[in-house]
Amino acid sequence: MYGRARGAVCEVAASCEHTFATSQGSAYSRFRNALDGGNATIALAAAVDLPHVGLADALELLILILGSEPSRFERAALRWHGRYCREVNDVDLVEAQAVLACLAGLRGGRPEPAAHALADLVHRRGLTRASEVLNRWGATHGRRTGRL
Repeated sequence: MYGRARGAVCEVAASCEHTFATSQGSAYSRFRNALDGGNATIALAAAVDLPHVGLADALELLILILGSEPSRFERAALRWHGRYCREVNDVDLVEAQAVLACLAGLRGGRPEPAAHALADLVHRRGLTRASEVLNRWGATHGRRTGRL
């Protein structure tokens, strides 16, 4: 009898469990959709609701900030660089300096080579999606400015 009663309670509890989500989906879905759609404002708002934003996603957000809110870029780039140095294994001074120079170069007179160089650096560290985003951004930016 105890086994049956316990089983019934478990069935009721299981039937009452469900995941709550907004009509727009999970916070990460909103964040990812905003990144994919190029909307920095929504991505930033959705990021606040996330317990953690991965390094690759944060780099994608940084690229969006550069395009939509350039006054916020430098501080965001420094924060991302700090995370890169902490979260990626065995970053030495030369690599840290190269990553920082590439980030600074994204705002410079020739941003597309900086984007491609940074894409190469992060790709070597397994941040493939971020590398693809940087390469696309560099190619698009080069076409817009006519400096490829």
